Amino acid sequence: MKTFKICLLYLLPLMSFSTNSADKSNGETIYTTGKNLQGEKMLDKSASRIKIVHNCKTCHGVKGDRMDDVSIKFSDLSDPSKHRIPYNDSLFFRFLDEDLFSDGTKANIGVIWKISDSDKKDLLEYLKSL
Repeated sequence: MKTFKICLLYLLPLMSFSTNSADKSNGETIYTTGKNLQGEKMLDKSASRIKIVHNCKTCHGVKGDRMDDVSIKFSDLSDPSKHRIPYNDSLFFRFLDEDLFSDGTKANIGVIWKISDSDKKDLLEYLKSL
């Protein structure tokens, strides 16, 4: 029973609970569900090492700052005191497309996204609102 409880503690945050996406922007929907408003999945499972993750919220939390060193609030990403080379829009898009940090080094996050340019822009606008 103890093992079951421990498993639940780790798995519950990984699960994406369904909410009414009609009230959400496309960017928020992508962040919280891993799908855009048209229902297209953003995770490229064939290219990803970590297959259990289905959305950004799983690791980054509801407000994007679950873990200090991986906050994806754009106010943190673009802060020169937190990143030697602060992220801008194009560096954020490069991160999603090429798995590269703002300084150009390989991120190796284990999760690869297949996301259209318009979906990337919507996601970034949502991150800027956090």
